[in-house]
Amino acid sequence: MPTSPLAAVTAWVRGPGRRREWRRRVLRRAVAAACAAAAVVGVISIARQPGEPVVPVVVASRPLAVGEVVTAASVRLVAWPRRLVPPGAAQDLAEVVGRPLASPVGLGESVTQSRFNAHSLLAGRPAGEVAVHVTVADDGAVSMVTSGDRIDLLGADRVVARDVLVLRVERPLRTDFGSVIQGQGSSGGYALDGPGLVVAADEDTARAITAAPVDPSGRAALQVVLRGR
Repeated sequence: MPTSPLAAVTAWVRGPGRRREWRRRVLRRAVAAACAAAAVVGVISIARQPGEPVVPVVVASRPLAVGEVVTAASVRLVAWPRRLVPPGAAQDLAEVVGRPLASPVGLGESVTQSRFNAHSLLAGRPAGEVAVHVTVADDGAVSMVTSGDRIDLLGADRVVARDVLVLRVERPLRTDFGSVIQGQGSSGGYALDGPGLVVAADEDTARAITAAPVDPSGRAALQVVLRGR
């Protein structure tokens, strides 16, 4: 007599051997995952009223961790009732693929723009660029620079970086408790010895900047030259 699929699974779980408990754990996890996926689909189906308009929404195909770069395989499009779409929900895979997450996303959850760090210094910059911090010895040179300016960084005998974009300027304010950075977009902090810049550069230029000689105080021995906009 043919064995039903349920009977076969039961026999497998209850079968003899030291791996019985492992088989039970596998079954419990499989059932839990299936229930979670069914719950998401079920909630959406129940919430949707007959004839109600739906829109595409990007949801996670599996749990996504902080810092993970979203791929086409880790998300998918599903139809959601328009009235239930969360604010900022992505509605096209191109909006999220290739972006690192700033907060976790659970299985079946909508991927909203708030899941990404919109305040990253490199937001909108080319993928090959990196942010480099430069501690500058000349307070006066830093005082003439603002975020968005383009500058050259000159060493003793060569141009170390040409036409790099200034992402942030850090100007120290002297207090009785030490130096507090008053930077554009900076949260502030103590025990900082001098002004600094954060610039966007390609990897080769970044290596050249970090390899530049430093003075006895640990500041880069570089001159800042402001370029015309």
